[in-house]
Amino acid sequence: MICQFLYYLGALAALPVSPVLMLQGKRVRASIPELPEAGGPKRGIAGRGGHPLRLLALGESTIAGVGVASHEEGFTGCLAAFLHRATGRPVEWQVLAKSGYTARKALRHLAPLLPTDPLDLIVVGLGGNDTFELTSPRRWRSDVIQLVQAIRDKQPGAAILINNLPPVGQFPAFPASLQLALGSLVRLHGRAIRDVPALFENVYYNSRPIALEEWQAKAPPGAGPEAFFSDGVHPSGLTYRLWAEEAGAFVLSKAGGFR
Repeated sequence: MICQFLYYLGALAALPVSPVLMLQGKRVRASIPELPEAGGPKRGIAGRGGHPLRLLALGESTIAGVGVASHEEGFTGCLAAFLHRATGRPVEWQVLAKSGYTARKALRHLAPLLPTDPLDLIVVGLGGNDTFELTSPRRWRSDVIQLVQAIRDKQPGAAILINNLPPVGQFPAFPASLQLALGSLVRLHGRAIRDVPALFENVYYNSRPIALEEWQAKAPPGAGPEAFFSDGVHPSGLTYRLWAEEAGAFVLSKAGGFR
């Protein structure tokens, strides 16, 4: 597996500077305020009338809504609002997420909590914590496959979207050296799961890396890169909205039956 080889090669290349990277990582962790997950209800409905589209989002802090006050402002609420506007159907949404979770923790602790009542769409939002914990591409891929299988076992009819991975290499809270090292790893993680949808039916992966410079064109005039982050790492309300709209447009272009 080429991604695993590149992982080992990168680790070897970074070995001489690993003490510096570890020190920088500790400093960054100490400097970032510990923001709570979004408050309020973890389920709701966007729009009224007609047969509802049933949405669940599962994942780490980006799904748990860290950086905004409520889930309506977070990824899931913004995605539900976009899907309602795009399809004309009300969207019943719910959140199943925990800040700090890796794919393996999501498999162990979140997948068993999935409801058995049929859902139409499940969005998986992970990758940041696996990058921070330096998970190897091989283990990351294995954990994602097992998680998707666990979701499929509980929800055989739902479309599953694996969301594109967070732009770790562009986090403004990180010095350039950490941006380079962790950005390289998240790209390997992205490559490692590109073929996962081919192993299942009705599973999709948005492999397109997030480009903040493209989102900046949609931001309010004068907004700089800091406008996309609540604390230099976690998304802002603007980022959640843009990310959710991108995910919604992607899944509507791939999966039928939502309109």
